Amino acid sequence: MNEIILVFSFVLSFLLTLYGTPLAQRIALRYGILDQPDGRLKRQEQPVPYMGGVIIYFAFISPISLMFAFNQHLLGILFASSILLLVGLFDDLKALTPGIKFLFQIVATYILLKSGIVIDLVLFPKWLDIVLSFFWILTAINAFNIIDIMDGLAASVGALSALTIFVVSLYSHDFLISILALSLAAALLAFLKFNWEPARIYLGDAGSMVLGLILGSLAMMVSYTRFNRLAFLSGILVLGIPLFDLAYVVILRILKGKMPFMGSPDHFALRLRRRMGWTAQKTVSAILFLQLGLCGLVVANFFLTPSFTLVSGGLVACLFIALGGVLAGVRME
Repeated sequence: MNEIILVFSFVLSFLLTLYGTPLAQRIALRYGILDQPDGRLKRQEQPVPYMGGVIIYFAFISPISLMFAFNQHLLGILFASSILLLVGLFDDLKALTPGIKFLFQIVATYILLKSGIVIDLVLFPKWLDIVLSFFWILTAINAFNIIDIMDGLAASVGALSALTIFVVSLYSHDFLISILALSLAAALLAFLKFNWEPARIYLGDAGSMVLGLILGSLAMMVSYTRFNRLAFLSGILVLGIPLFDLAYVVILRILKGKMPFMGSPDHFALRLRRRMGWTAQKTVSAILFLQLGLCGLVVANFFLTPSFTLVSGGLVACLFIALGGVLAGVRME
């Protein structure tokens, strides 16, 4: 029975996104919810509609609403993501300051914590678990918000992350996480038809923030430690690309004396594209190859030993440090 529900959820979420995205495009064009080119960070030839995040959210919640009994965790995710969806839409309309947007991110994070979605590490006291959970969710929200700077990047990375969480949740026998992760992955995979270069619609802040909140929550909820007590570190690996880009951009901007969350072309994806002379498609494909390797390590960590987790984690850290060092030398205007 569970298998039938999962297949139904995937198909429904995929089809809703596939046929709902053109409707979202028309609505965004009609009401002027557009990403305007500015010649600096936004270099598309024509204005591109936002509203992709609205369709993904609708496709994500529809199978769950039809097939799953609501509980405290599920209500917390839906309530918190609904708040970020509305805040993101206002931000896409340029109606909010960064400070107000961040305030509502804190509100949404608080709602998640209040619903009981908290990291549970036996090594730490409960209050520290809550503090870590608070910063983790805020970080995940902003990591996906900041990586959404190239056609297809945030959606494809998010789809791989969701599918990886789905695989792990199957082995940890958590059906709620399985259906949430699979529904989100299906919506993102269908959305890529319209978001791959050249993108015809963007996630917008509404979509990228909701994507970060949902994936951050699921990465925190799923149990990695059935066979390996250090496998909880997989929660970092499954969101490794967005977390690396967030840290990289913040560090480079601080070193240049800039505000960390003011826009600049310091993203590692933009630097990689310039250094290699690639198109956006080739750049995103290369990053997805790296993300796929991280996802493979997440699954391997679930079954293998703590020693493997320590060694593989150290190698990943060295890889990112080397990549960051090489790309730091790329001259960006």
